[in-house]
Amino acid sequence: MENMKQENQSLRQIGFFLLYTFSITWLSWLVIIIGNRYFNALWYGEPLFWIPMLIGGLGPAFGSYMIYRKYNKAFERTSYFKFVFGEKVTRKAWLIFGFFIIWRFLMIWIAFGINEPVSILYMLLNLPLFIIGGGLEELGWRGFLQPRLEKAAGYIFSVLIVGILWSIWHLPLWLIVGTTQSAIPFGIYALLGIILSFTFTSIYKYTRNLFLCVLSHAWFNGCIGLVVYIGSKGYVELNLNWKVYVVFIIEIIVSVILGIVYNRNKSIKDNDKIGLSVL
Repeated sequence: MENMKQENQSLRQIGFFLLYTFSITWLSWLVIIIGNRYFNALWYGEPLFWIPMLIGGLGPAFGSYMIYRKYNKAFERTSYFKFVFGEKVTRKAWLIFGFFIIWRFLMIWIAFGINEPVSILYMLLNLPLFIIGGGLEELGWRGFLQPRLEKAAGYIFSVLIVGILWSIWHLPLWLIVGTTQSAIPFGIYALLGIILSFTFTSIYKYTRNLFLCVLSHAWFNGCIGLVVYIGSKGYVELNLNWKVYVVFIIEIIVSVILGIVYNRNKSIKDNDKIGLSVL
C-alpha cells in the first residue's frame, strides 16, 4: 500500500514537472514565433530575442526547482545547492567527465573536420551562454525526470523516454529561423537526443554531480555550434557523413555499457548491504 502511494506521488510529480517545463518553454518560444511572423521582430540574434529564448531554455530548470520546493519538506537553499553540486567528486568521476569533454574535441575534429585553435577560444568565451541556454536543462532532465522514471520503468526504457520527451520539447525551435535545430531534420535530432540522453545519464550516474552534467551539455552545445555555424562557413546547416554516424554509434555503445555496469555494481553493493544487515 505504501509503495503504491509513493508511486502515485512520483507520477504526480512527473506530471507537474512536464506541465511546468513545457508551459514555460513553449509559451516563451511562442512569443518569438509570433514576433517573427506578425511583427517583424525578435529575429534570431537580436538583443530582445534572447530574453524569451533564454527563459524558454530554462524551462526544465524552473520546473525542477518548482517541484523540488513544493515536495521537499526540508527545502532550503543550501539543500538545493547540494542537489545541484552533489557530493565530493571522486577521481574516477573526474576521469569520466574528462573523457567525454575530450571526446567532444575528437568528435568535431575527426567527424566534422574542425581543428582551428580559435575554435577552443570561441567555446570558452561562449561557455556561460551555453550553460544558461542549454546546460541548465540538466537540472530537470537528469536531475529530476530520468531518475524517477528509472525507478518505475528501468534504466534503458527511462532514458529512451527522456530522450524522446527532450526532443519533443525542442519542437518550436524548428519554427524559429536561425536556430541550430532548424539545420537538422527532426528525426535525426530525436535520434541524437536519445544518444545524448544515454551519455548525460552515464555522466550523472558516475559523478553524482548535476553541475558536471550542466557543463557537459553546455560543452556539447558549443561543439555543435561550431559545426553548424563555423564548419559550414556561416550557413545554418549540418553536413553529415559516415564519420559522424560512426562517432555517435561508438558514443551510444560506450554510454549504454557504462550505465549497465554502474547499475549492476550498485545492485551488488545494495544486496551486500542487505546481507550484512540481516547478519
